[in-house]
Amino acid sequence: MPPQIAALIEKATAYFKDLFANVVIIYGEKGIEPFKRPLIIAVPSLLILYAGIYSPISGKLSKTVKSIANMTVVSNYAEEYDGVKTRVTALHRRLPLLKDKDDWLSYIINNSAKTTGVSVESQSAQRETEIGSYLVVSREVSTVTTYHKMGKWLAEIENSPIFLVITDLNMERMEGGAGTVKVTLNISTVFPRGGGL
Repeated sequence: MPPQIAALIEKATAYFKDLFANVVIIYGEKGIEPFKRPLIIAVPSLLILYAGIYSPISGKLSKTVKSIANMTVVSNYAEEYDGVKTRVTALHRRLPLLKDKDDWLSYIINNSAKTTGVSVESQSAQRETEIGSYLVVSREVSTVTTYHKMGKWLAEIENSPIFLVITDLNMERMEGGAGTVKVTLNISTVFPRGGGL
């Protein structure tokens, strides 16, 4: 320690020792009476200083401790969250866009049926059901075709890169036609509304 600072500390220590000795002498001679007024002023002042300075710091400290605890929990699950978010984003890429919801499912049904040689006899009106931030769209389709063509069509629908699912399928064998079936099926897809994430 530099000699100037050591001398300053020694001087301050001597001053406070002398001050304390004087307080003890005065208290011994006159009692508490000379200290009443300074104590009446000092104690409330110290309480106000404590409430004004220390209490806000302790509040900030407790908030900081809670924030650190929250960040620790978040960091423990951050990698899992990133993995889940990546998977959800990949799934959202498989969903059709909401702007196409009116004609998209009908177009896909007709196009895939035409590709596989299936003739769609009837198609119901589109049914829409809101579930959370998603819109489930379904259509009922009826056709008469062969087992072979029906199998190709079902495979094309189920293997579509855009999310399509057959939610209901009813197949009856037609009398008199070898390998001919009458089929009624519900095809559904999901549209994200408002981002959906």
